[in-house]
Amino acid sequence: MTTDTDTANVPKDFETLRALIVERRPALPKRLAQVAIYALDNPDEIAFGTAASVAQSAEVQPSTLVRFAQGFGFQGFSDLQDVF
Repeated sequence: MTTDTDTANVPKDFETLRALIVERRPALPKRLAQVAIYALDNPDEIAFGTAASVAQSAEVQPSTLVRFAQGFGFQGFSDLQDVF
């Protein structure tokens, strides 16, 4: 269950999310940074791919995509995709 405070800091548009990813990327763990780079280089793949196909292309586990999305305040990968 989310509250207004949980969703207040979640990026609502791609440009805001992109800026946040760029800002946080240097501090991310290796695999999450790998997803960040892939996401910035391949926004259409993130937007339209499945978690499995994106994970395979980014060379990470699908669970890493979920952790990445949650790290930016989303409930899961599909919520992150909506912004892309």
